[in-house]
Amino acid sequence: MLPLLCACLLLVARASGGSDVSSDAHFNTEEHIRDMHAKVTEIWQEVTGRQAAGGGGPDATLYTACHVRPSATLDASEPQVTGLVLFRQLAPGARLDAFFELEGFPAESNGSSHAIHVHQFGDMSQGCESTGPHYNPLGVQHPQHPGDFGNFPVRDGSLWKYRTGLAASLSGPHSIVGRAVVVHAGEDDLGRGGNPASLENGNAGRRLACCVVGLSGPAPWARQALEHTERKKRRRESECKAA
Repeated sequence: MLPLLCACLLLVARASGGSDVSSDAHFNTEEHIRDMHAKVTEIWQEVTGRQAAGGGGPDATLYTACHVRPSATLDASEPQVTGLVLFRQLAPGARLDAFFELEGFPAESNGSSHAIHVHQFGDMSQGCESTGPHYNPLGVQHPQHPGDFGNFPVRDGSLWKYRTGLAASLSGPHSIVGRAVVVHAGEDDLGRGGNPASLENGNAGRRLACCVVGLSGPAPWARQALEHTERKKRRRESECKAA
């Protein structure tokens, strides 16, 4: 990479220092330098992009954070769901791990489930309504979209879930970074509803809350992972006492 950059600089120096070069030749030289600069820049961006991805090594892991807030179009009497959704991708092409931590659901809705999906646009200017349809870059039917995460059970007005193997990506042409995660009022029928909407969005109902997926450092994930460990420990202790 450095030899190419040096070659560009050398060409610039020769072009600026040659007083006997005609104006046409000088123009052609400048055009050639611009072309070379564009190619070097493209190669450099590709190389640094691969380095950022880590080439599958320990530094290849990508993290995102998505801070959920109620849709601005909801009436104040409707559920005000807030929380955090975290994603982790260990390497390019790997499936996602995720933490979902949400609260603000009706407390009496124990046993109910709510659908969570990725929508096409990270636009919350009109609440969650402006996030568009499900993100569907391959033009397939629901529930095969990247980000069709299915249903999440609610207990005492909140949900907390760790999931692995999610079919979405934080890198590449179908990355969900910059897109929206939407929490729905109803359950996802998983494409079995028998109507066209079932194959588009699972008849999941109104959009209660949403957030935009943004790249983050590893710290939020580390905190949630620690909480996950503590929750498992408390559950085991509770089961032992009950036994």
